[in-house]
Amino acid sequence: MRRNRRPLAVAVAALTTALLALTPLGAQVAHAATLFSDDFADGDLAGWSRSGGSWSVAADDSPALQQARGDTGDARLFAGSASWADQAVQARVKPLTLPGNGLVALLARASGATSYYRLALLAGDQVRLEAVRSGRATPLGTVSHPVTTGGWHTLRIEVAGAVVRGWVDGVPVGSGTGTLTATGRIGVQTGNATARFDDVLVTRGEPAPTSAPPSATATPTATPSGTPTATPSGTPTATPSETPPPTGPTPTPTDTGPAERSSVVAPDGSGDHTSVQAAVDAVPVGNASRYTITIRPGTYRETVTVPAGKPYVSFVGSTGDPRDVVIVYDNASGTPKPGGGTYGTSGSASVTIDGNDFTARHLTFANDFDEAAHDYSAEQAVAVLTRADRLVFDDVRFLGNQDTLYHNSASVDAVGRAYFRDCYVEGDVDFIFGRGTGVFDGCEIRSLDRGSTSNNGYVTAASTMIGNPYGLLFTGCALTTDTAAAQSVHLGRPWHPSGDVNAIGQVVFRDSVVGAHVKDSPWTDMSGFSWRDARFAEYRNSGPGSTVTADRPQLTDAQAPTYTPQRYLAGADGWDPIP
Repeated sequence: MRRNRRPLAVAVAALTTALLALTPLGAQVAHAATLFSDDFADGDLAGWSRSGGSWSVAADDSPALQQARGDTGDARLFAGSASWADQAVQARVKPLTLPGNGLVALLARASGATSYYRLALLAGDQVRLEAVRSGRATPLGTVSHPVTTGGWHTLRIEVAGAVVRGWVDGVPVGSGTGTLTATGRIGVQTGNATARFDDVLVTRGEPAPTSAPPSATATPTATPSGTPTATPSGTPTATPSETPPPTGPTPTPTDTGPAERSSVVAPDGSGDHTSVQAAVDAVPVGNASRYTITIRPGTYRETVTVPAGKPYVSFVGSTGDPRDVVIVYDNASGTPKPGGGTYGTSGSASVTIDGNDFTARHLTFANDFDEAAHDYSAEQAVAVLTRADRLVFDDVRFLGNQDTLYHNSASVDAVGRAYFRDCYVEGDVDFIFGRGTGVFDGCEIRSLDRGSTSNNGYVTAASTMIGNPYGLLFTGCALTTDTAAAQSVHLGRPWHPSGDVNAIGQVVFRDSVVGAHVKDSPWTDMSGFSWRDARFAEYRNSGPGSTVTADRPQLTDAQAPTYTPQRYLAGADGWDPIP
């Protein structure tokens, strides 16, 4: 719960009264339990997580949240808990600029960075209620209503069970039956627009009635809920994608074992340790229960290893904003070691995870090796190397250039599974690679510009072993770039370590938004091995870089159910970390 400029009980009582007055009788039941509120009187964005845009608290008739960049196609800010089910969210919204392709919106039940219910103010005096899944919007209702630039409007979304309803200034926009996940967070959004938001209130109560909201001063115009329509944002241009943090502790999306123990890392000495590795070293060998290491804000320049004998370790950034906690080092494959030789690709990792059941939340892993300042024959520089099983990364940023995220397993005969939820991964060459089984759910995958007009790198280099049907799955993701040229990035190439003919890469991109930087022929050969012999496919992607060509294998509708997050992660033990 956030600090408010009025005593909390008074603020909630006043806002609840306003909510009931705005909504026609019989359209809802009372939502008495307050989950979250923020009037931004504290002047900061603690408890919120950004994805694109320029967000700050600005002066208005009272302090208000402001998104000031009109050139950002998709700027989002999230808050709350992924476990929220039935919810009513309301906020005051003021569009500052709203061009023909713009929107200003309130979001509910956000299950990922690109999946949520949205109530949007649009140009031309239109307000639309939508279900957005993996960036694709399905209208649930539209109403003609005056949308005033520079004027405040009150938006409200109620989600109860599968029933979704929306109101603008007390006028019902529409209702419908949604098919998104049963729980999620809340958020605000702009697309090619600037706006202010204030007095955000989230409440919870009994399920709403299934009948449509009664008419008010305007009659909603029915909008077909058939084929999903493209969102106004077009190609994602967001800055590193962070995901909605909870207002309080959020359950890590994996089972954790019995009693929990913890320690605190703080660079100023106010915690139990001043380095992350020191905190890991203090975890007992053979640890059999969840051990949470809370890391306070700071840049921790060190290499960190979680050894195989220390499972159930969690790293948690203390503020909920992954940019506040950065674990970083700058070794590259060709960096000379003090005792002679070089580190090699695996040895270059800033963070190495060998312990099973590791989780990380709300922090950044980075390798900031400076390619321009060195002339090594091998400049792979890994931010994170995983060689363990049942790993969860939630709202984590992975920063680097070549070989940013090395998702591997303990051996060629072992399967190493990891679930990446609402994460951000950036790089240029083979920046997600290895033989591990990984699901990237609602993540932003950003390709960095190498200055080429024709080849700015490769997103993946999978080396999945032939006996493993599941390698890398990207679902509900946004493939973006900083400034890479159109048609200059490959989705991937097949990596055969040391020429291993049994490493037959498996990669699927599905239900994702693909930017124009991705080539129409997105797969390519590697080291004499043809991509056509690998297991590469796509399914129902959208965006300017998703054009289906003869060189883009697509899953059939019959095949698609075999390639879901649950199928990838289940393994022999039925592991399911997906909330």
